[in-house]
Amino acid sequence: MTKYQSVQPQGEALLKTLRQYVEAFTEGKPLSSEVACHVIYQGRNTLYRVECPEGDFVVKHFGSLRLLRSAYYGWTNTGKARRSYLNALQLESLSLPTPEPIGYIEQHDALGMLIDSYYICRYTAMTESTLQPYAAGEKYSEPLIKALGEYLANLHECGVVHEDLSPGNIPYILDESTGTYTFYLVDLNRMHFSPYALSRQVSLHNLERLFHSYKACDLLAKSYAEARGWEVASFTRELQAACDQFWLKRLPKLARRYSMRTYGTSTKQYLRLYDRYLWRRRLRRILPSSSLKQRLFAEEIAFYRRHLQPEDVRRALANREGYPE
Repeated sequence: MTKYQSVQPQGEALLKTLRQYVEAFTEGKPLSSEVACHVIYQGRNTLYRVECPEGDFVVKHFGSLRLLRSAYYGWTNTGKARRSYLNALQLESLSLPTPEPIGYIEQHDALGMLIDSYYICRYTAMTESTLQPYAAGEKYSEPLIKALGEYLANLHECGVVHEDLSPGNIPYILDESTGTYTFYLVDLNRMHFSPYALSRQVSLHNLERLFHSYKACDLLAKSYAEARGWEVASFTRELQAACDQFWLKRLPKLARRYSMRTYGTSTKQYLRLYDRYLWRRRLRRILPSSSLKQRLFAEEIAFYRRHLQPEDVRRALANREGYPE
């Protein structure tokens, strides 16, 4: 059974047509000269841009599901495409920008398990589709980051929690004539809404993964705190500390992936090496000054530089342990 859901007039027919275009494209079948379809993102999910007589759309095809998730999403009616659509409608009701939602498609088997799904929205041309260069400190724009802080403060005042508030999920449009930034939320399946403004602690937790750069994080914290009416210096310290803790927790996992990708290290090999590194570090910390302490520290640094440094994006571990540049 296939379900097509849309609040728009003729929405079901439009969803069916767009799905036909995407399936024809993926199967290598010829499309009408009036229809253009191409992949704009390929990862765990696939995003297609479809330009056709009906309009210009983005079709997000969610990846295949494992058995337990397929059963859970199907039987509880909580699939990612459905959540994306409902969250988009909720954002619109709060006058918070997101690409115009069109609807979602879900395919269920005879047992009600979810086996395929799509979320469809209208295509919106962005000035930049990701804030990653600003997050990493490769680019810096005071007006942009200040506007972002004010936008996020308003988002949190409205009780909105995007649970993957990462640089790639807040594209923006810049109006060159006025210098006005309009930020959009995308990747909407992991969100929730509170009837109250977010607390300080929840706000910090929601912001902690956004920026690597200390300089950009400082400005973001200042703009955000001023918009919320909070004391700037203390909030800045708290946000910097929260960001450090977030990236420190993620570092072992990111480093394992880096080692597998770069050196072909297996998970078992990496975990054994990382465990040795941790034991050296613990022992080095409790030893008095000695040649052994110096040797352990040198071995730590060697492991850090080979496996951890590329993913220690804020140098949070290096600063904490005193590793040199």
